[in-house]
Order: sequence, then C-alpha cells, then structure tokens
Amino acid sequence: MSGQSLNRRTFLKRMGATTGALYAATTLGSGLLVPSAYAQTGVLRAAWQNEWDGFDPHIVSTSASFQVLNNVIDTLTTFNDNTQLVPSLATSWEQSEDGRSWTFHLRDDVRFSNGRQMTAEDVVFSLSRLTDPEIGSGNASNAGGTEAEWEAVDRFTVRVTTPEPNGILPRLVGVNKATGIIAEESLEDDGTIQTPIGTGPFVIAEVDGTTRVRLEANPEYWEPGLPLLEAVEITPIPDEAAREAALLGGEVDWLWSVPTQSVDRFRSESGVVVGTSPDLSYNYMGMNLNREPFDDVRVRQALAMSLNRQQIVEAAVFGFGRPLQEPIGPGLPEFNFNYRPYDRNIEQAQQLLDDAGVGDGFEMELMPNQGSQPMIRAAEVMQQQLQAINVNAEIFAPEVGEWLDRQSNGNFDTFMWAWVVLIDPDQYYFLQHHSEGQFNFTGYSNEEFDRLVEQARQTGDIERRKELYEQANKILVDDAPYVYLYNPDRIQSWADNVQGFVVRPDGRQNFKSVAVR
Repeated sequence: MSGQSLNRRTFLKRMGATTGALYAATTLGSGLLVPSAYAQTGVLRAAWQNEWDGFDPHIVSTSASFQVLNNVIDTLTTFNDNTQLVPSLATSWEQSEDGRSWTFHLRDDVRFSNGRQMTAEDVVFSLSRLTDPEIGSGNASNAGGTEAEWEAVDRFTVRVTTPEPNGILPRLVGVNKATGIIAEESLEDDGTIQTPIGTGPFVIAEVDGTTRVRLEANPEYWEPGLPLLEAVEITPIPDEAAREAALLGGEVDWLWSVPTQSVDRFRSESGVVVGTSPDLSYNYMGMNLNREPFDDVRVRQALAMSLNRQQIVEAAVFGFGRPLQEPIGPGLPEFNFNYRPYDRNIEQAQQLLDDAGVGDGFEMELMPNQGSQPMIRAAEVMQQQLQAINVNAEIFAPEVGEWLDRQSNGNFDTFMWAWVVLIDPDQYYFLQHHSEGQFNFTGYSNEEFDRLVEQARQTGDIERRKELYEQANKILVDDAPYVYLYNPDRIQSWADNVQGFVVRPDGRQNFKSVAVR
C-alpha cells in the first residue's frame, strides 16, 4: 500500500465512468461525471489523527483505515446517529426456528461504484472472504465466525448458518466496515485489495501512500441526493498542536478529535464549532485475579469503593466525561442499568480489607501506558486516593508495546486502559469477561456470568437480552475484576462553514450528509 498513487486512467476504469447523456450535465472538479439532478459541490479538508494501514476491509485494523472505509463501503445493516440498528443494504432479516440461520433480503437497486449491480453473490464473496481462516481477520466473528456458511438463496437473498445459535448477528454485521460488501473486481492479480470497489457515498479516487487520500462522490450511490460533497481530502496530522493549528489557521475544515484541555480555547475562537457526545467506551482498571491480594473479591471491592470518580474525571479528561461503576454508559441507553454499589465509602472499604486480612494495607502497581496521558493523570489521582485505605500504589507507565506484552502475559498487578467504540453489549461483557473471552486478561471466571452472556448471544429478542445482561452486569460489577472509572465525551471540531456533521457515540466519521458552504 505504501507509496501507491492511483492514476486517473486506473481510477476511471475502476469507476466504470460513462459519457452518456445521463451524465452530460454536471461534472465534478476531478472530471468525474455525475447526474445533473444530484450535483455535488464543495471539498471537505479533513485531518485524521493517525495514518492508515491500508484499505482492505478484511485485513486492516486501525481506526484511521476504517474511518476512510466508512465512507466507501456499506454493510447489510447499520446504526443510525442514535445507535439504533437500521436497514442498509439489507431491507429486512429473520432468524430460523433453530436459531442457527439468518436470512437477509437485499435491496435490488444498489450498484457498485463501477456501475455493476450488487447481488447476493457479492455478499457471499465479501463475507466468505472475511471469515476465511487463511485471511485471518480479527473481525471474522462479526460475520458469524470462521465456521459460518454464507450462501445465495436467490439473486437478492442471502443466508448465513452458524454452528450455534447467534441471536445478535444482524447487529454484528453493522458494527464496522470489515463486514462491508465489496465487488470481487476489487481483487488485484495477487489476491490483495488495495482500493475496494464499494456501494458507499464516496470512492477512493487517489491514494498517496499514508499521507493523503482523496475521496470523490460516487455517482452510483443508492441514497437519492447524497452525498452533498464533491470530495473529501484526508490528511493525517499526528501532532496534536499541529492538527489544532491547521484548523484554527484555515488549512483544514474538520478535526477527528480535540483534546479536552483545548476545548475552552476552541470554543472561544470565532469560525470554529465544537461538538460533543458521550462516547461508546469506558476507562477502567483491570486486576490480576491470579495474584494476591487481588484474588480476593473483598480486596477488589474495597479498591472500587475507595475512589472518588468525579475527581478522576476532572483530572483525566478535564471534566468532559462522567463517572462509571459499570461498563455501559449513556451512549447505549437501552443497556445502561445504573447499578452503582461503589460510591466512595472509606469506612466500608477499610472493613472489607480487614475482613480479607490485609487491613494494614499493601503495595500495588498501577499500569497505564505512556501513550495515554488521560490514564496517567487518572492513575496519579487514584494513587492519592488509595492512601486513605493504606494502599501504597506505584505508577508504572511503559511504552505501549511493553504494556501489551505485560497485559497478555499476566505480568501486572493492575492495568489501566480504555475499551472503545462498542455498539453492542456482547462486546462489553463477552469479549472481556467470559471465561473464554478473547480479551479476558484478568483471569475472571464465573459460571453463572458465562451462562447469561452465552444466552444473550443466542437470542435476538431485545427485551430478553436486556434481562440477561442486567443479571450479568450485577454479577460482574459485584465480582469486580475491573474497577470502572469513567465514560469520556467524544469531542470533535470543524469550521463553521461545514454543515450537517453529527458527533456520534460510536465515533463513525460519516460525511455523506455533510456540506461545505
């Protein structure tokens, strides 16, 4: 991918550009022809925080890549600005009686950006490649896992069958663009994908390595009248100060995020808009349940009860967030259970430590990483607060690589991190806390909890899922393998001539309804 730039001839070939009468009336600045009824105008100059690692939706892992793809390819289902599941390329879906199959009914009016009609065979190609063990995608579970079988029932109907009932698959296929539907023509001769051909509002028109991407309006896009923009120019600016200066100086129109400490300054600037939303994430401290004294639930509960989370919010994110005592915050309201057993109570915390035989205190290590200044600030406040129960906490903040190595090998007392962009409770509960969860690094195991989250995976009934997760949530919070700290705000900023952008809890950067006046 690095260093590649699409020339115009290759781009037009992939786009299937047409010079017929239908497209004669209007052209974009790039020369791309579009129907006169849907003329796009304006170029949005967007600054990403980080470089991308390619655009193969089945391979990439960085947010920077997925946020580009979010504007290029579509999924069967998606989530609206209020994180509610809604149709996209599929108009409806139903589960079989045994729970092992889902059938999706597709739109019949969707074309890829090269002009070819999208059919069930394209869905089968895309999601079978995603779940192919040889591809090794970290997102295969979003399409049912490596044992899922996708098949075309007819031209506009697909079915997926999984070894076990999967009640949440319609939600999973909308989580991110790894499950996006792409044309098989996207494959290069060597089987790789450099620039996917999708059905989204934009196409990848030009790529200059990892330093610039130009997206241009897709004339075949299936939502009438969209997108509104002619193009989006994306440039990564990793340096925080340089990124802020670029917006304030008029060099870019839109920023991925604004540091909390800069919000007041941005709000005082004329010509700049700041938008916020509760993020679908939580910041936490995980404990090593295979080490003393963290193997005792009373010690874990005492640590959770000794903290003043509001002070942590003020220090870590300058007040742009809210205290949490459970995983799910207000960004996913239907699964926010408001269970709060750990309001600060030093006397009760001390009694718990006395009962556990460590009432005289002990030493422990807090492990944020060097790349997360908010978590380092949170650790500094926690260090002071834990002294009230005679716990001497030392802060060790290694580089991210060492931090990850220590986490995966159980070489820690506690680790501090954020779990981000989670749009279904399965990603909160199962992945981190089930006994066989992919990201269960604490060693937590509770048979009743496992049973509840397994059942929640298998049912598609939203009310039943709420009941199951509420029970599981109480067990998890009471067992306290994690001390939940806070839910931060997502903060973004743009020039005041940018219209229609919505700051979403899931952080999707979607520009199809954005205009630059």
